[in-house]
Amino acid sequence: MTQEEIVAHVPASQFTGKLSIDATAAKDIIFDLAPGAGRMLKHAQEGIQDVLIELPSALTKYAATLGVSFEIVARIATSTTNIKLLEEQLGDARKLVEVLEESIAYHEDQREAEFSQLAETVKRTAARKDPTVEAAFEKLLKYVAQVGVKAAATRRKNEEAARAAADKADDRSP
Repeated sequence: MTQEEIVAHVPASQFTGKLSIDATAAKDIIFDLAPGAGRMLKHAQEGIQDVLIELPSALTKYAATLGVSFEIVARIATSTTNIKLLEEQLGDARKLVEVLEESIAYHEDQREAEFSQLAETVKRTAARKDPTVEAAFEKLLKYVAQVGVKAAATRRKNEEAARAAADKADDRSP
């Protein structure tokens, strides 16, 4: 039986993306900021690509007039290269985190389905063969019943709220 047959109600396929993310190439440009420090930093704004295209030629022509070193172009280029490398790493990391979270949910769903199936078998066996079997699976049965208990409580609460609203509406009627 394949994974796809076990959880047929959810389309799933084997992940073929990166399973390992190595940020070693970026080790010298990765920084851990103090909590909240990110709020004090400036971030790229709309139009950044146009500025990155304009600067090399404009500074080549006007660096001396502005009284700035042409080295600023190299520092901006280095920062831009670093940003691209980190964004690439981050994209891969986000995808891997997404896939890991989805995989946990998938396997939790599988496990919950197995619990439900086992609980049904325990109840049937207790009803038809051996009532003492329920005691051995007390926690499982209570666990599986939680959803139904919560749903029943919600239905009762909604019914009570509907009755209260109807009673209030009746009280307002002349």
